[in-house]
Amino acid sequence: MGTRRGQLHLALSVQGAGYYPGSWRHPEVKARQLHEPAYFYRIAQLAEQGKLDLLYLDRTSIAAQLRATSTEPGLLLEPFTLLGALASVTAHIGLGAAISTSVTEPFAAARQLAALDHLSGGRIAWLASATDWQEPHRRYGGPPELSAAERQERRQEFIEVAERLWDSWEEDAVIVDKASGRYIDSEKVHLIHHTGPYFRVRGPLSIPRPPQRYPVRLGLSREQVGLNSDDAEIIFSSRPSIRAAADFYAKLGKQRELSGHSPGSIKVLTTLSPILGRTEEEARQKAAELKGLVDPQAALALLSDLFEVDLAAYPLDDPLPAIPALRAAMEAAEITASTLRELTGSVLELTGTHVFVGTPKQLADWMEAWYQAYGSDGFHLQFPLLESGLTIFVQHVIPELQRRGLFRTAYTAATLREQAGLTSIDNERISKGG
Repeated sequence: MGTRRGQLHLALSVQGAGYYPGSWRHPEVKARQLHEPAYFYRIAQLAEQGKLDLLYLDRTSIAAQLRATSTEPGLLLEPFTLLGALASVTAHIGLGAAISTSVTEPFAAARQLAALDHLSGGRIAWLASATDWQEPHRRYGGPPELSAAERQERRQEFIEVAERLWDSWEEDAVIVDKASGRYIDSEKVHLIHHTGPYFRVRGPLSIPRPPQRYPVRLGLSREQVGLNSDDAEIIFSSRPSIRAAADFYAKLGKQRELSGHSPGSIKVLTTLSPILGRTEEEARQKAAELKGLVDPQAALALLSDLFEVDLAAYPLDDPLPAIPALRAAMEAAEITASTLRELTGSVLELTGTHVFVGTPKQLADWMEAWYQAYGSDGFHLQFPLLESGLTIFVQHVIPELQRRGLFRTAYTAATLREQAGLTSIDNERISKGG
């Protein structure tokens, strides 16, 4: 196939002190700072120093079972409020978070995302999640609980309404004509008159069109779920092997082509969890130390949420239960274990995340090989330990990738959409009354 041209794209996800269960217990972590803005400011500025494409604030992995254990901090601040603060202390890196379409109204979300996109100069991304994160159980009123199929239907309608609202302002609707005294050309601001199964929205949006027209949409794809046909533009893909990743990448590209999308309409980033040391031995010691911090019940809760089965109901030291999804994940990740206790040390691998243990140069070699084999367009970084994991990566892996011409040495675009090499959104006028 020849040498692949172009450069990697890198996104960083942040939750708590890292993605290893129990990472907040590590001696170098100042666990009481995980709800303080300065912690997130440091991470965002460090990621921007490394020229990363995107910082994603993740609250999707702390679901019902894991929340019940009270053993993981998760994301302790409201993500979109935090994105506004991060936009003020960064200048180039993209900023994203998830919105629960099961409990949020599209008008409020579209307005919030548009405002953030303006405040950041076109750097906002969002993940439309059908998961409700247990919010309906914490308050009275609001939408009723929905079935899985209904949540997906509501999600699709939510996305449609949000995009129509962003289109309700034409590109040049703000005219600022001092001579005539007209600030806005009302002929270029339109009602949308949406009526659907879940939403009735008249429009228009109360804020001009975002700089990116549509904030970049993120998506998740795990091997257990199969091929993802979602129209997300940046997909975080959890595939444990390069063969599985390349197969997904090829099939998704063909699927997008058949549905009329251009090649530049999507970027696939493989989820990667690096544990790095100056030597292989040091990296292995770090990995062993992290595994020693894992609370088995917390690991089982995380896997219970992932596979939608209560693994905590099974004894830790009995033979593994015959759960097809669990067995399939073990096979895909090439993990062998005879009990649940043995399995809890490989919790990240079971989610489809590739855990890399080695030196910075070895990681750069691995990333280059994966990229050249068309396993993905880049990587979605979930460090087992923050801030140290990110620091090592920025100081040692990024320069190595830059020396090989695999990663940018400077930001060269104004918006996240441009920086990520995504197709621009063409102007589309919504007919008034339409």
